[in-house]
Amino acid sequence: MAKIQENSNRTFCYRTVFAVLALFISLQGTVLAAPQEQTGQTLFKSNCATCHSQNGTPTAVGKSLNAPDLGSAPVQNQTKAQLQQIISNGKGNMPAFKDKLSQAEIDSLVAYVHTLSKRNK
Repeated sequence: MAKIQENSNRTFCYRTVFAVLALFISLQGTVLAAPQEQTGQTLFKSNCATCHSQNGTPTAVGKSLNAPDLGSAPVQNQTKAQLQQIISNGKGNMPAFKDKLSQAEIDSLVAYVHTLSKRNK
């Protein structure tokens, strides 16, 4: 009888662990993952806002370095690949970020930069 009870408890534990894992996996892409824009915004504030301000317009420092308005048509018309290349390798006075940021973080920044045209107006 004790053996049956032990097997029943073990089965219950396995089912519980399986249910928790299934729940975790199903929520991973929604509740547990930060939205890309939010991640991009956080990265932007810590890496880009010194020159491009919170809304993408050049700060005094950015103006002295000829930083573009990120909400402008010339920037917004660039493809994802073009912006990834600029962020990764730098351009003009802008430093390269490929050694500081992961590809996923660079992708998040690109997605965030593409939202700036709406915020600038």
